[in-house]
Amino acid sequence: MKKFALFLAVACVFSVAHAEAGVAEKMNSTKALDKFGRGVANIATGPGELLMQMPPAMDKSPDYITGFIVGLGRGIGYSLLRVGAGLYDVATCPFPGKTDYKPIMKPETIADKVAETTLSQTLPT
Repeated sequence: MKKFALFLAVACVFSVAHAEAGVAEKMNSTKALDKFGRGVANIATGPGELLMQMPPAMDKSPDYITGFIVGLGRGIGYSLLRVGAGLYDVATCPFPGKTDYKPIMKPETIADKVAETTLSQTLPT
């Protein structure tokens, strides 16, 4: 616990020094909180990519074994990407960066992907 408190104290000192130097851009607290929430959601639901990548791989493959292997590989890859994007969002939530608080991965969360898939299946074209 003492190490964590020391880390927080050092981080606060460096963040204040960075802001005092005029290098830091203005933080938008609403956008920063959205970015933090998106990051937490991506970390928590990242493994759900395994379930999201399996059906398309099964549909496009010639047999079920190939579809399963391809879907598993894609699911693991996308899970790692989603969790990595979530960790990045959580770590950099106070800073606008090059993207100005926008997501680095599309769709923003797996919930957006589920809603997009569900709506495209239920709405007539």
